[in-house]
Amino acid sequence: MSSAEIHQIASELKARGITPTTAMVKARLSQAVPMAELLKSLSQWKQSQLKDTKDEPMQSPHDMDGTPQSDQAPLIHEPSVQSLAAQLDRLEQKLDRLLTLMTHPR
Repeated sequence: MSSAEIHQIASELKARGITPTTAMVKARLSQAVPMAELLKSLSQWKQSQLKDTKDEPMQSPHDMDGTPQSDQAPLIHEPSVQSLAAQLDRLEQKLDRLLTLMTHPR
């Protein structure tokens, strides 16, 4: 149940134009979830989003009449997106650890 809820919350945040972070998802959960489960589920959700993006067909840099689209953003190379996603995941995990240490000192 909690994995499905995590995926649903992340999808809702993304639909609203908000990047789903661990802290944002955790704050919206209906019940407490172990941090390891939250991180694993959110990571799975992010990977599924990358996979969905890869499955979409690439758009041509030309309009229907064959003229180039000058305002189109350059295509992003997939390895760099995956690398950035992995870096983001690591940073979010570190931030969560810091927040946990700040709120629950030993």
